[in-house]
Amino acid sequence: MSGIRAWLRELPSPFRWTLLSIVGLLVVVVIASGIWSWRGRREVAAQQALAPAAASAQRSVGSGQAGELEGAAKALREFLDSHSNTRGGQQAWYLLGQVEFRRQQWDAASTAFAEAARRDGGTIATLSRLGQGYAQEAKGEPSRALETYQQALTGRGPKDFLYGDLLLAKARAQELAKDSTGAVATYKQYLKDLPSSDRVEDVRIRLALLGSAG
Repeated sequence: MSGIRAWLRELPSPFRWTLLSIVGLLVVVVIASGIWSWRGRREVAAQQALAPAAASAQRSVGSGQAGELEGAAKALREFLDSHSNTRGGQQAWYLLGQVEFRRQQWDAASTAFAEAARRDGGTIATLSRLGQGYAQEAKGEPSRALETYQQALTGRGPKDFLYGDLLLAKARAQELAKDSTGAVATYKQYLKDLPSSDRVEDVRIRLALLGSAG
């Protein structure tokens, strides 16, 4: 080691610093590659562990059997104890929300959906906000559901995923919250933004019932 130091000291300063920079960069690359490889293995392991829990969740939601739902919820929570911070964790939180919703555990479902939305910025987040709002409605909290739907709609437009579903959910929550004026405005926004939707007639019926023309 002392020989290397002596050799470095003998090098011209520009060459010495260039060499040290290259060595430093190589060390960073090696460390980054190791971290990337570790994360990759962790994600693969998480997906493998999630597969049976996800299959159980899907079966239980389809059957609605209390025992199957309880078992699926337990399996998903056990998965999350070890893999919550992986991409599989995002999926698991969403699936747990579905399972808890089917169990009519509204608070647990809302919490799970909120966790899924917090950890994802794409499709899972949108689905989760919608599910969270449904759980809040089911619990009899339309005002909270309205806030959730509005949050999901922020920055979204007619071409975005589930935009129409979110608008209709928002209008329904407004009706439940006795905000007829707001519901009318939201239904009219739906007709304006999505004139070719197959639910246009249903929206016009809601407007008629609210005393407004579409």
